Amino acid sequence: MARARQDVPMIRHVDDYSWETRDGNNPGDDIVRWKLLVDADRTPGFGFSLGILEIPPGGVLPPHHHTPQEVYCIYRGTGKLRLGGEVREVKAGTIVFIPQDHVHGIENVGPTPLSLMWIFPTDAWADVEYEYL
Repeated sequence: MARARQDVPMIRHVDDYSWETRDGNNPGDDIVRWKLLVDADRTPGFGFSLGILEIPPGGVLPPHHHTPQEVYCIYRGTGKLRLGGEVREVKAGTIVFIPQDHVHGIENVGPTPLSLMWIFPTDAWADVEYEYL
């Protein structure tokens, strides 16, 4: 797939995007859903990618790591975040910096969906290779 033009401004609303899932080849694929909001494979932009992830009550994004660093911005719900050897409670308003190759995963422990934005310093989410434990 050709990458989007990088020098074109863009203004969109999150509702303009469709939810996506995978076919179940990776842990958590049948649980979580996401939207790719800024992604050079689909939208203008380069140097970073941004998406939102939603985990239903009781759902888990299993522990994994990847080479690029990452930022989570929790904006709805409550969860337990594993970051390295530590487990911390997170809620709306929590910001998390995840260093390169740092093991992390998140579980929704609340009664409503847990929603977060992620940011990678990559042109597209497809550039990130997830290694699940």
